[in-house]
Amino acid sequence: MSSAPVVINFWFEFASPYSMISALRLFHALTNTPAPRPDAIPGVPSCALPTLTNIRINYRPIFLGALFKAVGNQQLPNMAVPIKGHYLFHDVQRSLNLFGCPGFPDTRPSWWPRNTALAGRMAWMLSQGPEYIRVLDSGRRPSAVMQGEQMQWAHTAVLAEFVWRVFEASFISNEDIGNNEVMSRLWDAFVARPGRSGEEEGVMPDGERAVVLANEEAVRDGFKENTQIAARTGVFGAPTFTTDDGDLYWGNDRLIEAINHHSAVGSIAQNSGFCARARGASL
Repeated sequence: MSSAPVVINFWFEFASPYSMISALRLFHALTNTPAPRPDAIPGVPSCALPTLTNIRINYRPIFLGALFKAVGNQQLPNMAVPIKGHYLFHDVQRSLNLFGCPGFPDTRPSWWPRNTALAGRMAWMLSQGPEYIRVLDSGRRPSAVMQGEQMQWAHTAVLAEFVWRVFEASFISNEDIGNNEVMSRLWDAFVARPGRSGEEEGVMPDGERAVVLANEEAVRDGFKENTQIAARTGVFGAPTFTTDDGDLYWGNDRLIEAINHHSAVGSIAQNSGFCARARGASL
């Protein structure tokens, strides 16, 4: 009898270039899609992940502006010093090239960061699963219990692909993911098309309806609360990975360590995970 999967929460923001790299790596791992470059350099953090055997990835979209306010960060990391901002985009471009995904700009574009609220709400709504969306689409407000069971579906290939395609549209194709039509098209292409949900046709609303649902009070409140949960957990930036035993790994380059956390935890000389201590700190 196989043991229950260990859980890793993937806290991300659609304005975060490093979140994009993590989303691409997880997309290939969770969908069993070969990476664009099968000769990806072993050990390079920007490259492929191992098979996620007995690991469940929970997608947790957040809004960084609200998170920064909650934790006392008054500015965008790396942006206060111009040379650090320039390096950020150079570094992300380099990482994506290693992964075989060119097209990212090497300098800060004039349109960054975009308004990511709609994209974040749609990803959060999708992470709640088909039943949540079905109830919402019927005109009822999903229950708190149903919202608490969101992660039963959050690790699936549909969500992994949708999240990556939103990042791809924004950063690679230079599309405005704050635009209703753009987000509607992405939902139609990667969520609502027949067979994508793993259930019978018609389970998911089309993209136009999904945009409307993403603006419902229940979704707005849920997405907002998810960001507050991130702050209470100890998350202070994106991407961040938290484990089900309360530890935290910040940054795309820590994704491998997060995946290997439970195998290595016996070698970690700490009494408790970071999240437990952060909850006791003043935020």
